[in-house]
Formats: sequence, structure tokens, C-alpha cells
Amino acid sequence: MILPELFNTNAPDNSTGMFARLFCALLAVLVSFNFVKQYRYFLTQPLKLYGKGPRLLGLLLLPALNRYQFLTCGAGFILCLLLVVLNMYPYIAIAIALICYFLYFSQIISLAFIQRKANLIPIVLLILLFSPSLDKPLHFPSSTWELVLIKIVLIQVYFSAAIQKIRHSGLGWLNGQYLQAYLIENYIWTDRNAALAIASNTIFCAILSTLVLIFELTFGLVLFLPQLTFIYVGFALLFHLGTLITMRINYLKYLGPVYLVFFTDLAFRLKTVIGL
Repeated sequence: MILPELFNTNAPDNSTGMFARLFCALLAVLVSFNFVKQYRYFLTQPLKLYGKGPRLLGLLLLPALNRYQFLTCGAGFILCLLLVVLNMYPYIAIAIALICYFLYFSQIISLAFIQRKANLIPIVLLILLFSPSLDKPLHFPSSTWELVLIKIVLIQVYFSAAIQKIRHSGLGWLNGQYLQAYLIENYIWTDRNAALAIASNTIFCAILSTLVLIFELTFGLVLFLPQLTFIYVGFALLFHLGTLITMRINYLKYLGPVYLVFFTDLAFRLKTVIGL
């Protein structure tokens, strides 16, 4: 009965509100910094190149936008995120942000650093939308079920990845040969010397493969042993940095803001130190 207890705990401060502000602030910055690049990609009309646009929940075909609609949805998404940061009509802002997210990102879903890497954004926003603490001042006590749910959503990303490795390669994943193959393939496509250097060492690849699988299978321990949080978070960041350097796979660009769910206590301590 440990899991129900996790959902029934409370925090002396509004941890959910702090996370919402941090998450939306960082996400607004990242979308803003990549806005021009994403707009240029949109102008290549990727929906025509890759077929029909994606379907929402596999049912509703999302419409193709013209460039003015695309820019409006992107700007609206950023503006709504900033309204949440300022705690101005946060529920309305998140509701509109969700609409803008699906309209905006669906147009450029085939972009490498967005495809499958921005999927947690609407899930996190939806959880925050149902939080009773979203519009409360930061010094108000709050429930923490929202943060637990967001952590579970993040954990399942890695756990499902581990299950896929086991389903496709079994324990053979541990010998490092599958990782070698991925690294060599990415070296051929991207000419990343780091990928070739690691692939040339079978033992090192086996060690990395084992560590990655253990990490993905056991990340959920942070829910029950919070003292392990920074070890797992640190490994996750190193893992994603490694895939970026060797394979040009950038998950942190839009997955990174979700990791702020582990740093709300630190944010409150910093807030106290600087006297805010």
C-alpha cells in the first residue's frame, strides 16, 4: 500500500505550483530559442513530404496550418506558458496551451528533436490542469499527487524502453553488440568520431549496455527511495548527453523541463536564500 500513500502526501509549500512555474518557464525559453528553426522546417511543408498529419489519440486528424496560423499557435503557446509563470489565469492558459501544442507541434512532428521527444509535454500540462494547487501562492501547503504522477509518467518512458530492448534482443542486449551496431550505424550517417571510438571497444559497450538497462528498469526506485534521486537523475542526464554526442539524438531539448519535477525543493531553498 505504499503507492497510495505517495499520492496522499502533502507538502508545506506549493511544490506543484513551483514545478508548474519552472516547467513552463524553461519550456517557453526552449520553444522560443528554437522557434525560427522550427518555422523554417515548417516552410518545407513536411506534412506533404511525410503524408497526412498525425491523429490526436489516433482518432482526430489534426488540420494542416498555413504559416500565419502556425506562427500564431507557436506564439500563443509561448504566451500561455508565460501566463502560468506569472500565475495569471493559469487554468485558462494551460487549456489554451494544450490546444496550441497539438496544432503547432503536429505540423513539425517529423523534426528529429521533436518526434517522440515532446510527447510528455501535453501529459504534464494535462496533469497540471487538474491540480487544485496551480493558482495558489507558493507559500501555501499543497498536495503532491501531481508531482508523483508526473514522475511516474517520466519513469514509464525509460521502463518501456527497457522492455523493448528485452523483447527485441533479450539478454543479448548486455553483450554490447547491439549498442555497437547502433553506434556504427550513427557514425555512418553522422560521422561522429566519438561513436566510432566507443564502438571499437566491445567491453566498454557491454558495460554501457548493462548500466543503461539497469537504469531504465530501476528508475522507479526514486519514488520509494528519494535519496537515490540525484544519482538516477545524474545518470539520466549523462545518458542523454552521451546519445547527443555520439548519435545526435537530443531528448533533453523538450524532455529536459520534465526533470524539474525533482528540483522543487531545491528551488524553494534557493528562493529562501535570495530572499524572494
